[in-house]
Amino acid sequence: MTHDSDFKSLVRARMRATGQNYTAARADLLRERDDAAAAPLHRTQGSPASGPAEPLAQRQPPTARATGVSRRERPAESAAAGSSLPHQDAASAADGHPASSSSAPPVPDGVDPVEWERAHAEYRRVLGRFVRDGRVDTVPARRRARVFVLLHLLAAFPAGHTWSEVEVNAILRTMVEDQAFWRRELVEYGYLQREAGVYWLPARVPERSASMRQETPAWEDLWLPVHLGLSAP
Repeated sequence: MTHDSDFKSLVRARMRATGQNYTAARADLLRERDDAAAAPLHRTQGSPASGPAEPLAQRQPPTARATGVSRRERPAESAAAGSSLPHQDAASAADGHPASSSSAPPVPDGVDPVEWERAHAEYRRVLGRFVRDGRVDTVPARRRARVFVLLHLLAAFPAGHTWSEVEVNAILRTMVEDQAFWRRELVEYGYLQREAGVYWLPARVPERSASMRQETPAWEDLWLPVHLGLSAP
């Protein structure tokens, strides 16, 4: 159903209305459709006639009391991310992710336009070897190329939200075949934080070892802070 012309028209209409790229707009429409389909089922199960529950994507990461994990046991990075999530308004500057257009998104304040264009051109050139029509069809063997694909996937996860594992898989399903593999890669590379089955974007750019820095493309340095809602590098 997601490939018929009517659904694609809805996706394009949402892109025009929200400024989202194709992947993000498609993922939002799929979630809204699933929520609408689930609503009648909840009513038939005798759920109380109360107001709509807060969407999981708008909840804050779980507290230590709710998850049964003491603050002392929580990793320092996860605790920092949970206590200071970027706001959605700040992340809106990254809506024009490069995968949706052949031209680079607007240059953030404080960034050299030449460096921005050069990094974006490299991003598109490398990504084109592994992504077809928004979907990853080949897994890069080299770390540097894999980072470009992970940044492409990360663009579908706006800052200031949280997701369950099921929701993360649903978003990734629109772009990859092996959702579990790419979900773990996003966590391993520090692009997603995870605790007690809940995922969210980090509050700061992940730290890299010296060896990883040698294979980190300029596009991560320039685009990732914008996507996370931070000031430009």
